[in-house]
Amino acid sequence: MGDKRPWPQVLRRLPGVKRTRGEDETETVTSQRRGEKITVAVDADLLQCCVCSGPLTTPLFQCTKGHISCSGCCTDGAKADECECLMCREPETATRCRAMERVLAGVSVPCPFRQHGCAEMIPYASKEAHEGSCRYAPCHCPIPSCAGYAGKSLVDHVQVDHPDVHRTRVKPGCLTALRMRSSEQARMLWLDNCAELLLVASRDVPGGRSLSIVWLMDELFEVEDELKYRIEVVGKDGVLSLSGPTKGVERFDRPYQASAFLFVPNAIWDSHPEDIPVFIHLK
Repeated sequence: MGDKRPWPQVLRRLPGVKRTRGEDETETVTSQRRGEKITVAVDADLLQCCVCSGPLTTPLFQCTKGHISCSGCCTDGAKADECECLMCREPETATRCRAMERVLAGVSVPCPFRQHGCAEMIPYASKEAHEGSCRYAPCHCPIPSCAGYAGKSLVDHVQVDHPDVHRTRVKPGCLTALRMRSSEQARMLWLDNCAELLLVASRDVPGGRSLSIVWLMDELFEVEDELKYRIEVVGKDGVLSLSGPTKGVERFDRPYQASAFLFVPNAIWDSHPEDIPVFIHLK
C-alpha cells in the first residue's frame, strides 16, 4: 500500500540526501552530489538585457527595482561595481548582480544549427562566437541559382550538390582556353597543385553578365595566400580583360558579391550562338 510515514522520515532513507534543521526547526532537503548537472527549461527572455534586449553578457548589474542589464547599458558610476539603470525614469543605483553572473556562467545552450547536424552544447556567453564559426551554419553559394547549403565545406558543396558544373584543368602560368555555353552559371577550374577555383557567370548586371573568380579554399590543404588571375573574353571588336589577385574563401556567411568582375555585354554572348570563348590565366 506504500510507505505512510511522514515525508521527513521517508526522505531520511533516500541515498544521497541528508536531513537538516534550521533555526525555525523546519525540515530541509539538500543534495550531497555537488556539481551535478541538471537540465532545465528557461524562457529565453529571462537571459536578455532589460535595456537593449540583447543576450546578457557579464558583468551584470541589477537596480533596486529589479532591472538586470549588461555593463554596456549602464552609465559609468563612481565605483566599478555600480552604475545607473537606464530603465528607471529616476536615477537608480545598480550594483553587480553576481548571483545572476554565476547562473549565467553555468548555462549551456544547444547550437541553433542543430537541425543541420551540430550537436554541441555551448556556454551561453560563447553563443554568438560559436554561431559565427559553426561549420553547420547555413552558408551562401556563389552559383546564382543555388539556395544555399549547410554542414559541409564550400568545395564539397560545389562538388556534391552541383554535379552539372563542368571542370576544366588549368596549368599555372599558361593561358587556357575554355568555351562557356550561354546557359552556364559557373565553371570549376582545377590547378595542378589541387587548388580549385570557380568561374562564376552571373546575370546580376543590366545589359550583360559578370564573370568573376572565387578561390574555393580547402582547410585540409596549405596553399598560398593569394592567386593571380586574368580573364579574357574575345569578341568581334576586340578583347575584354580583367586581372587581379584572389584570396581563398572557405564559406560565405552573406550572399556572394564579387569585389571585381568582368562585364561582358549581351551583344558578345549573342554573337556566339552555342558558346563563347573565354581564356583563363592563373599563377
